[in-house]
Amino acid sequence: MCHNLPARRRGGFTLIELLVVIAIIAVLIALLLPAVQAAREAARRAQCINNIKQLGLAAHNYVSSNNVYPCQTVQNTSQWAWEPSWAASILPNLEQSPIYNSINFNLPMLEIGFVTSNTFGGRANSTSGLLALATLLCPSESLTHEISFTGTWGQTNYAGNYGGPGMIATCNGTIVPARGDIFVSSPKLGPVTLASVTDGTSNTALFSEHLLGYGTGLDDPTKSAATAGSAFAKRSLFQISSVAPPQDQGLLGLTLAQSLMSGCQSLPNGTPPSSDAAFGSSWLFSQGYVTANTSYTHFMTPNKYSCVGAESGFFGAQGNFSSDGANGGTTAAVTATSNHPGGVNIGFADGSVKFIKDSINLQTWWALGSRNGGEVVSADAY
Repeated sequence: MCHNLPARRRGGFTLIELLVVIAIIAVLIALLLPAVQAAREAARRAQCINNIKQLGLAAHNYVSSNNVYPCQTVQNTSQWAWEPSWAASILPNLEQSPIYNSINFNLPMLEIGFVTSNTFGGRANSTSGLLALATLLCPSESLTHEISFTGTWGQTNYAGNYGGPGMIATCNGTIVPARGDIFVSSPKLGPVTLASVTDGTSNTALFSEHLLGYGTGLDDPTKSAATAGSAFAKRSLFQISSVAPPQDQGLLGLTLAQSLMSGCQSLPNGTPPSSDAAFGSSWLFSQGYVTANTSYTHFMTPNKYSCVGAESGFFGAQGNFSSDGANGGTTAAVTATSNHPGGVNIGFADGSVKFIKDSINLQTWWALGSRNGGEVVSADAY
C-alpha cells in the first residue's frame, strides 16, 4: 500500500529576510568605513611625520658638517638663473648621495629662459631634477600629476621656514637665502647658525608642508582654475592688488600685514589665482625671492589661503614675476597646508615634529616662525 509523503519545504531566505541582511551589512559598512578611512589617514600622517623627521635629521647632520642650517638657496653662478634649493643641499644626508653627485653645481639648476620662453636657456641638471623622491612627498597628497613648466619635475610637499610676515621682518626664519643673494636684500639673510636661533630650537619651525600647487590651470588645459571658494583654493596663490607691502618695516609693517591678511581672508568666491607657477613644483631649484616653491612663510595660520600684495619681491612694481604674484616674493603669505584633517605637521629646529592645529593663535604662529624675535612661547600654546 502506497502512502503519499508530505512534500518537504526547501530551506532558504525570504525576500524580506534578504533585504534585512543587506540592510544590516550596509549599516555595518557605513559604521566601519569612517573608521577605516581614519585609520588610513592616521597611517599617512604618521608617515608624513616620519618624512619630516628625516628632513630634520638630515638638516642636523648638515649642521654638524657645515656649522649652519641649509640655506633656502645658494647663488652658484653669476647668471640670472634658478639656484639649488635646500633640498638639493641635504641630499647626502638623506642617503641620496648618487643623486647629489649627479648634480653639476657649477651650472644653473634651471636657466631662467626655460621658464620665460625666451630663445635662450633650457634644462640643466634635468637628470637629477626629474627624479621623484618619496621622502619629499606627503602620503596624504591627492594631486599626482605635474602642473608647472613643461615636463615632470620631481615635486615636493615639504617647505623650509622662510619666516615672516615679511613686511615686519623678512627672512627671519631658519631656511633663508644665503647672504649675497642678488634677488633679496635683508639684514637677516643666511646662513643660519644654531647660535642665532635665540628663541630656542624647540620653539622655532624648520620645515612644514604644503599641498602641491594648482596654478591657474594654464599649464593643463584639461583642468579648471582653482578659484577662491573651490575645493582646490588652498593650492593657489592669490593677489591682493590694494596692498603694496615693503619689507623689514618692524612694527610699522603690522598695519600692512593686517591689511593683506584681511584681504586674503575675504576673497570673493570665484576669484582667480594670480599664478601660473605652482607650490612644490620642484625640489631641485628655487630663487631667493621665490617663496612659492620650496618655502613657506609664517603669515596666515595653517590651511588658510596664500596671497601676495601688489609689490611682493625683487621686481617691485615692474609687473614681472613677484609683483604679479607668480612666485610669491619676500613679503608673501605662502601658507602651510595639508590634507591632514585639522592642521599641518611642523618640524622644529631641534629635530622634533609636532602637529599644529589650524586654530593656533596667530601671534603664536608668528612667533614659531621667527628665530630671534624674542617672543616667549609656552609649551601649551600650540
